Amino acid sequence: MSVIKKRDSIQLLQLIPEFPWYVEKFVEHKKSKKSSPSTLVGYLRDFSFFFRWLMAEGLTTAKEMKDIPLETLNDLKKETVESYMLYLQESHLFERAGLLQKPTRSAKREYSDRTIHRKISSLKSLFTYLSALAEDENGESYLSRNVMAKIELDFVEATPLARAHAIRAKILIDDEIHQFVDFVQNGYQAHCDTTKKLQYYRQNRDRDTALIALILSGGFRVSEIVNLDLSDVVLEKNQLKMVRKGKKEDAPFFSDWGKAYLQRYLAVRHTYKPDEKEQALFLAVSPAKPHGHRIEVRTVQKLVKKYAQAFGIPDLSVHKLRHSFATQFLRLNPDAHQLQAQLGHSKIETTMQYAHVLEDALSKAVNRTT
Repeated sequence: MSVIKKRDSIQLLQLIPEFPWYVEKFVEHKKSKKSSPSTLVGYLRDFSFFFRWLMAEGLTTAKEMKDIPLETLNDLKKETVESYMLYLQESHLFERAGLLQKPTRSAKREYSDRTIHRKISSLKSLFTYLSALAEDENGESYLSRNVMAKIELDFVEATPLARAHAIRAKILIDDEIHQFVDFVQNGYQAHCDTTKKLQYYRQNRDRDTALIALILSGGFRVSEIVNLDLSDVVLEKNQLKMVRKGKKEDAPFFSDWGKAYLQRYLAVRHTYKPDEKEQALFLAVSPAKPHGHRIEVRTVQKLVKKYAQAFGIPDLSVHKLRHSFATQFLRLNPDAHQLQAQLGHSKIETTMQYAHVLEDALSKAVNRTT
């Protein structure tokens, strides 16, 4: 089991007692269907937001989530759920006050249609289970009516071409890939306006550069990179041993270009002073944990965002680095099946979205046709 899955499994066990018994039954059902701990934790986050809204609106007499009875869900009206959907659309105006235990800066940002769609879909899954799949000792469904069945989602799934158009302005193309990595290695120093920032940058730039270059040289997911141990790196073959989505073992490749940055980081990894038993490839330190320990996904997301904003592409995220690799791969190697294998995609349709990113290629193809 990967480090992230272990962490989410522990978090799942910690969260479950906060929820009603029927949510625990739902989680057990999903576990039997091989849902990952990360997916289940996501369900609980969505349920928590909804349950806290019910309590804040006085739609249940329960003072804690775990005490919300089935009757509350059974008696919900369609207009009540529609009011919740409206709240999701406008909650950023109130910084989601009262529903979040630890509001962050993101609480001020508007939920996207995709996020709202996911939150309602999570509830649909719960209500479907309670009304159609689960049964009590008498063989009766837990809910006699499913109000969520009356809720229509107007979310429009974008075509591959539309998704590609949205991706284009948020990725690195051609020389930008090398320019960005060089900026992380050398250029960001000019943006360090305090001694503390400069010290932190110099301490971590070889790690940060290697991490970003590795993603860009192989199209890896951030979770895959964070989970890597030293023993997972096969330098002589430019390969990484990893467990991908769906618990699939894989050994994708990375380029010689990325390898050079990785070797540079490995030469200074010891400066993080990890314990002898620490096998994580990429390390981090903090005042609370001064010895090198496995870097977290959130830390990687933040550092990529920091460099991207200074570089001048603020929408560039760690996942867009994966998109950047995939787009560049197809630009230079027009073999989608090879890219599918490298990225670990189950379906070729997922891979083909990158074939549409470069509109100039598509435009030329259209012109050649007539």
